[in-house]
Amino acid sequence: MNSLSHHIQINKGFSDWRLPLYFTKPVLRHLTHFIDGMSSIGFTGKLTQIHAYSHHPKHRTTLGHFLQNSPWKDTYLLQQSKQFVQRQMTKDQPLFYLLDDTISKKTKPSSQAVRPMEGCGFHFSHTDGKSVWGHQVVQLMVKSGHQAFPYDFRLFQKDKTDSKIKLSVDLLGALPQVTQPTYVLCDSWYTSKKIIEAAFSGGMHVIGALKTNRIIYPDGIRLQVKEFATHIDEKNTDLVTVGQEQYRVYRYEGALNDLHLGVVLLCWPANEPMEAKRMRCFLSTDTELTTQEILDYYSERWAIETYFKQVKGYLGFQGVQVRSERAIRRYWLLVQFAYLFIGALQLDTFSNAIQHMRRDQFSGIIDFVYNEARTGTSLEQIKNELLAA
Repeated sequence: MNSLSHHIQINKGFSDWRLPLYFTKPVLRHLTHFIDGMSSIGFTGKLTQIHAYSHHPKHRTTLGHFLQNSPWKDTYLLQQSKQFVQRQMTKDQPLFYLLDDTISKKTKPSSQAVRPMEGCGFHFSHTDGKSVWGHQVVQLMVKSGHQAFPYDFRLFQKDKTDSKIKLSVDLLGALPQVTQPTYVLCDSWYTSKKIIEAAFSGGMHVIGALKTNRIIYPDGIRLQVKEFATHIDEKNTDLVTVGQEQYRVYRYEGALNDLHLGVVLLCWPANEPMEAKRMRCFLSTDTELTTQEILDYYSERWAIETYFKQVKGYLGFQGVQVRSERAIRRYWLLVQFAYLFIGALQLDTFSNAIQHMRRDQFSGIIDFVYNEARTGTSLEQIKNELLAA
């Protein structure tokens, strides 16, 4: 049987990543089929799709066994992924760590279910505006220059884990030391004392959204940010452009609860009234940054929202249906690896790279059929080999 040309390309990529030093040939074959299936058109996360789309020669149950019971070292795959990301970090520009969480929604099982999916629970979804059933994942990404890469993640379980903040502190505590200015970017949920302390311990600053009930001390007076905002006049603000939008910004520099010195920016859209409901606030622990730099740096956080959208839309992050916690974690690791590997294989951003991968898949099938036909293989046999019979 001739090999599929795009499988050969994937295997060459594995060699470039030095995966054959860590994994056996059977494990590498499974990884090839996962990468192929995940990058296929129409993939939603089902293992049956990986089996069919990647033309897996073994029974489809081997894929579930690979995730749940196979003894391959998933820690090695995470280690290689991290080392790849570290090699992409440029040393002459600020480095950003993006911290956020997302929910992989599931259907709540019946109370009579014998084997419900492990690790699920009710979590509040800002997108849905209510609590939903599913898995919640705390994700850490790296943004260096114009590129953003998933770096590590943790599964949050209310009955087993202290908090998302504790998981985030663990993620930040495991980061490598770097020499350039480094910032942790986060939304208001993560702009907390423990996150700031963890960042400081690693030589990093925090830039994050801030809740308007946070306490500040202008002229030594204890006030909530939203109370202080009522005393701000338009003439005390500066016009700042971020992207295509203009904002009126007031800069407070001083003490906050749990922070001796920081910068708080109170921002309103320039073309709207300076009302409390239209105000957004941001914190920077680096007081040497300009107002423009703080807002520009915070806008880099959008890359993690894009990542969540892409892995749910392309790589089946939300649609996976395996049941055990170990299999779920391994699948998410494969999602993160696939995101990095596909981009590296095609030397392009993920959104462009996966389109290239799909064209390579289609071309590979044509090459396979052509070469098989040249050697006299019957049409029926070709269909069987491609699992299309």
